[in-house]
Amino acid sequence: MAAGAPTAPTSSLREQALDGTPLHGTLVIDNHCHVGPTALFYQTFNDAAGMVRTMDRVGMDQACVFSSMAILLDMREGNDISLAAARQFPGRLLAYAVPDPHEADLVRDELQRCLDAGAVGIKLHTGTANYPFDGPGYVPAFELAHRHRLPLISHGTGTPATLRRIAREYPGAHFIVAHAAGGSPKSSLDLVQVAAEEPNVYLDTAASVGYRGDFTEMVRLAGANKILYGSDMPWTCATYQLGRVLLSPITEAEKKLILGENLARLFKTKC
Repeated sequence: MAAGAPTAPTSSLREQALDGTPLHGTLVIDNHCHVGPTALFYQTFNDAAGMVRTMDRVGMDQACVFSSMAILLDMREGNDISLAAARQFPGRLLAYAVPDPHEADLVRDELQRCLDAGAVGIKLHTGTANYPFDGPGYVPAFELAHRHRLPLISHGTGTPATLRRIAREYPGAHFIVAHAAGGSPKSSLDLVQVAAEEPNVYLDTAASVGYRGDFTEMVRLAGANKILYGSDMPWTCATYQLGRVLLSPITEAEKKLILGENLARLFKTKC
């Protein structure tokens, strides 16, 4: 699903970051982006065109988008925003479908509608929905992600034991724990252990706050192959999140896995 075969960069990723050079030559897929308006706060460049302008400026190949409206207000109308964004920028923006667990009788058909229309993943937000990760309203999402081997990113996964149980029950799904690789390893140690031990669990880098050395420690504990770059844009700044990866004292190969290669590999399993 890569936007194109990257050419070899002439300088290191760290040097490109410090120079402000767009990351052309390195596959970058943002696994965590919102698109469209939100009722919570004002956001600039929150439409598809605004997002792609940011992507072009920093050298980002692709971004996975899910509608803020679908998370907060209206499942179907919001999902249509994501699907329209992907149609407007094919190959650049990748639509994810959002289920509303409180409309459990509609979830399966709505998610299937989105997948038929080109959605490539599923997004849950258990906190905003005020609904447990292992509640019955999310079962159709887990079943479809398992059947079609889709990435499923969730803001909120219950306890580490709950995440482990669900991941084992639906081994075909690729579970991505939103924000888990963004905080302190001390506060997320149990989740990191689940990701390190369960083959279908991954950690997302999106974070509002980062502490010196914590990201490097997360890579050491979970392994670079279990971490996916995510910016949370336009809710947060894409360049800040990129800098946490590009300036960290890990290898170039590890950075490339996190920036895009891991997620590109997961997309190849989609059926």
